[in-house]
Amino acid sequence: MDKKIHLIQKHRHRFVNGVMHSMTCTMEEMKCAVSLGLYLGINGCSLKTQESLEVIKNAPIDKLMIETDAPWCDIRPTHASYKYLNLPEEKKLLYQPATRKKEKFSWNCMVKGRNEPCCIGQVLYIIASIRGVDPEELADTIYENTRKVFFNNLT
Repeated sequence: MDKKIHLIQKHRHRFVNGVMHSMTCTMEEMKCAVSLGLYLGINGCSLKTQESLEVIKNAPIDKLMIETDAPWCDIRPTHASYKYLNLPEEKKLLYQPATRKKEKFSWNCMVKGRNEPCCIGQVLYIIASIRGVDPEELADTIYENTRKVFFNNLT
């Protein structure tokens, strides 16, 4: 069993909720994390391999969260998930903002090669694509998951 899962099992009594940040694990480890009541934080690093995509596809939707871990963990052409970013033109501005080299900085473009918080939509879109669900419905579910963990006292 993965060391982090063992550590969580040992100290589970010390916290109410938790998120497995930048989740990259096997199907068995994901199921164990979920059985411990953890949520699964998905970012670009979580979307690198086909095995990871299968884990995410089979994870309980009510345990999913999305994150960017900016400025790291971007989604790269070498990632198994990259093929899901073949977006229609009307979605590109939302999910794939324009980029420029840092030497040609512009306020309306991202810096090329640097992950930004606005790229969280790419993570959402890929998860929706691999699960075969509508991105907006998935966003609503993830919003509720996030609210339960971080803002549960708000109605």
